[in-house]
Amino acid sequence: MAIPVIDFSKLEGPERAETMAAIAAGFEDVGFFQLVNTGIPDELLERVKKVCSDCYKVREQGFKDSNPAVKALADLVEKEGEGLAPRKIENMDWEDVFTLQDDLPWPSNPPAFK
Repeated sequence: MAIPVIDFSKLEGPERAETMAAIAAGFEDVGFFQLVNTGIPDELLERVKKVCSDCYKVREQGFKDSNPAVKALADLVEKEGEGLAPRKIENMDWEDVFTLQDDLPWPSNPPAFK
């Protein structure tokens, strides 16, 4: 399946209807699409990607540190990756691993994410 590529610059002009139809088809048929010629500077897109990545890393580390079940699983994966024999984990409520919920406020760290 090919990812639809939509020229966003055609949204304002005689090809508006076709562009809108292509956007709708992208959502309905594939679920996503790639926009080109958006007018958004590449530098801004790169900054947004970096800030999002930094935010994810901060939250991921904080989550691992604050949730004992996730920390235990991460330790098992790390030991297995190092070729060490994993040990059985005792006294763990595994339901915590499968019922993760994110109801935290909008992150303020990293500061650039605001």
